[in-house]
Amino acid sequence: MSEIDYNADRFCPVYNKIIDCDLCYESLMALSRSVTISSVLELHRIENIENARIICSQCPYSDLS
Repeated sequence: MSEIDYNADRFCPVYNKIIDCDLCYESLMALSRSVTISSVLELHRIENIENARIICSQCPYSDLS
């Protein structure tokens, strides 16, 4: 089993493009309601935030445990 490199750039199904680890983490925090959606400028382009929350929660990068 391979380890996930949390510092590497990765494809994000929410944005449908490759993003850096900082945007991934900020988006995860906003989509999991730890911070406000408005605090992540890139999320303003997402039409369906509830769907984005579902997609993000299913991503292996969202498991920070």
